[in-house]
Amino acid sequence: MNIIKKSNLTLLTICVFAATIVPVATYINRLAVKTSIPTVTITAQRLTEEQKIAFDIEQTGNTMQTVFIAAKRLSAEEKFAFDQLDRQTQQAKVRVHKKPQLLV
Repeated sequence: MNIIKKSNLTLLTICVFAATIVPVATYINRLAVKTSIPTVTITAQRLTEEQKIAFDIEQTGNTMQTVFIAAKRLSAEEKFAFDQLDRQTQQAKVRVHKKPQLLV
C-alpha cells in the first residue's frame, strides 16, 4: 500500500513537471525572439601615414598649441616645508598599505 502511494505521488510529480515545462519553454522562446539584438558590422581601412598627418592637421585647425610654464626658485624654508609635507604624505601612504600584524 505504501509503495502504491509513493509510485502515485512520483507519477503525479512527473505529470505536473511535464505539464508545466512545455508552456515555460514556449514563453522563454518568445522572450528570446523579442530580445534579440540586431548585429551591426563596422569595417574600416587602416590610414596611411599621410592620411594620419592630414587628419591631425584638420583636427587642430592648422594651429600649434602653446604651453607656458612658470616657476620660481624656492627658498630654503619653502624647500624644507615642501620636503616635510612630502615625507608626511609618504608615511600616510605606508600606514594605509601596511598589513596588520598579529600580536602573540
